[in-house]
Amino acid sequence: MQASPKNNRNWQNLIGEFQHNSDRSVAILGTAYLQNYLGRLLSNFFISDSQNTNELLLQRGALSTFDTRIRAAYALGLISSNEFNDLLQIMHIHNIFLNELDISKFTDESLRQHCSQLRIPREILLPEETVTPRRLFVFAVALLSGQLIWRSEQAENEQRAAPENFILVDMEP
Repeated sequence: MQASPKNNRNWQNLIGEFQHNSDRSVAILGTAYLQNYLGRLLSNFFISDSQNTNELLLQRGALSTFDTRIRAAYALGLISSNEFNDLLQIMHIHNIFLNELDISKFTDESLRQHCSQLRIPREILLPEETVTPRRLFVFAVALLSGQLIWRSEQAENEQRAAPENFILVDMEP
């Protein structure tokens, strides 16, 4: 199954935005895209009940944060263990940029360490390619975005349905 042309354009726009922004902006923007795509993935997998889904995913909902969306998607089997790992690393990178204002570059030690733990880009990059922490981060976000878009469309075909109402039946004559 291929992603729709609209989603492909969104993905290309994301990559274009990364080229002209600071490291901090790239981390915050990339995380926002991934959080949104995880929300779509979960929403498409949940039963068709927009009120309940919105209560879970919108502000202050149980699944409104990046962390809870990552963990829920993994617990539901919607993302792989490598995707889970990389999403957690991206979340840590995002949090460092938000909370440690003296850190502003992917080359700072704590950020470099998290970027070096990203698995998915290392599976795809060629050995002779130049690998920088920023490049690893951008590549991971791009790959995960594309994968989450595709999985979101796939989840529509696997959408859950509520079970039939329970009826207590007297089995004895």
